[in-house]
Amino acid sequence: MFLTEAEIRDLTKKQRCDSQRRELDFLGIPYKVRRDGSLLVLWADVAPRGNMVEREPQLHL
Repeated sequence: MFLTEAEIRDLTKKQRCDSQRRELDFLGIPYKVRRDGSLLVLWADVAPRGNMVEREPQLHL
């Protein structure tokens, strides 16, 4: 449901929360700030959207 701290670091390529916030703002990814200053990012906000068409697996010979 939420990205881990390590996933947020991987996504933003930043270590500090203030730098991560600036990068998320630049990328247009919404987030919330916890009382301790850490970030909360929903997986749904970074996962591919519904524009991808699901199809049956195909066998390529």
